[in-house]
Amino acid sequence: MPASPAPTPGVRLLTALAGAQLLVALDFSIIYVALPDIGAGLHFSTVALQWIVSAYAIFFAGFLLLGGQLADAFGAGRVFLAAQLLFAASSVGAALSGSAAPLIAARVGQGVAAALLVPATLGLLGAAYPPGPQRDRAVSVWGTTGAVGLALGVTAGGALLAAASWPWIFWINLPIVAVCLAAAGSALRSTGAAERVPVAVSATLCACTAVVAVVLACTELSRAHPSLPVASAALAAAALAGALLVLGRGRRRPLVPRSLLRVRTLQVACLAAALYMASFGAEFYLVTLYLQEVRAYSALAAGLAFLPLAGAIVVGNTVAGRLAGRMALQRLLAGAFTTGAGGLLVLALAAGSGGGYAAGILPGLLLSGLGQGMAFTGMFITGTRDLPPESNGTGSALVTTAQYTGGSVGLALLVLLHGERPAAPDFELAFLVTAVVAAAAAPLALLLLAPTGRGSGPATRQEQPSQPKTGGPR
Repeated sequence: MPASPAPTPGVRLLTALAGAQLLVALDFSIIYVALPDIGAGLHFSTVALQWIVSAYAIFFAGFLLLGGQLADAFGAGRVFLAAQLLFAASSVGAALSGSAAPLIAARVGQGVAAALLVPATLGLLGAAYPPGPQRDRAVSVWGTTGAVGLALGVTAGGALLAAASWPWIFWINLPIVAVCLAAAGSALRSTGAAERVPVAVSATLCACTAVVAVVLACTELSRAHPSLPVASAALAAAALAGALLVLGRGRRRPLVPRSLLRVRTLQVACLAAALYMASFGAEFYLVTLYLQEVRAYSALAAGLAFLPLAGAIVVGNTVAGRLAGRMALQRLLAGAFTTGAGGLLVLALAAGSGGGYAAGILPGLLLSGLGQGMAFTGMFITGTRDLPPESNGTGSALVTTAQYTGGSVGLALLVLLHGERPAAPDFELAFLVTAVVAAAAAPLALLLLAPTGRGSGPATRQEQPSQPKTGGPR
């Protein structure tokens, strides 16, 4: 009797995966609009406030590759479950924090949970959806949810602060976790584990601590007498980077398998992801602080001001999802980053001129949102298209590691740029820098993904656009 075909993944699984991505993105951005209230309540300085964001982003980036290895070794479903439970526990800890140290510790826990959750989510997605139009559609939905979550997080944070207080930005995570686990259901048991091999815990700790040291060095540069802390942090980062190289050479399974480092689409996606978060990711921080500190917007008004950005991101995700099979990847990414850079330039001009929201800020948000929505979906389709099945978790984690490492370092440098008490000219310069960073990604994508004519294989399959997609809208 012939074997029956594998069932098509259902809406429930995609809901669980998209919900997990929403949770990760929401917790990165929802904190922005609450920073002034948290700083006043828990006595953070303006410069130290960035650590509420960076504690999450750094440990997210630092532990992602370990999360990818755990998903590949123990099964994506098991890691997905553990990550959701850790996310819930850390959210409770953050909501109950009465001082700075417990809040930072809870944010570290959330970052580690997110680092386990993202590769597990992508591992489940890769196992459930075969390469081609079906997976591209699923990645588009997943990417849309993540990019919109970044924008809606600011709006949701403003609404929660208007109705209640800052701890509720963490309590809101609990129902999202419950929905994700209920929707995933039996899919959490359907992904088997690969061969049990040692995972690179030591290398992960070295990588994560090195990133912490780099961000600490950038942060301390903005203080009055930074020499000794900056030198110490820089030396620590260099020593840890050296230790990471030594550990990588002596392991049967290094932190990043060498075969993955040769996949051209993955290389380009990692570079694009780092530049994406250093530019578009920093936009959330800059716009929120600018609206509240310079324009004197309330938390709710600042949150509502982000709604057009969320809508533009949805449009950008949809456009990228439709074009992914009809346009060469290098053209898609170059067009996305160029569009977004134009929006950031408009925001820089608005900050310099002091014009109204409708005439200056709104066009910048719409244009940058369209570009970043296209870029987010495009870079993840690029990064996952040529991954070998046994390395879905690790390869996908590498893209997100680059994304949030770039975001952490970029944010620290922007804080250094605008100083402790930024004024309108400081924001103008900061927006201009992010526009330059985003624009730099366009020629890099065109150059690095250009057809080489050396045949097919994992590193070159992306050079030929796939056949036009069939079926309904993404």
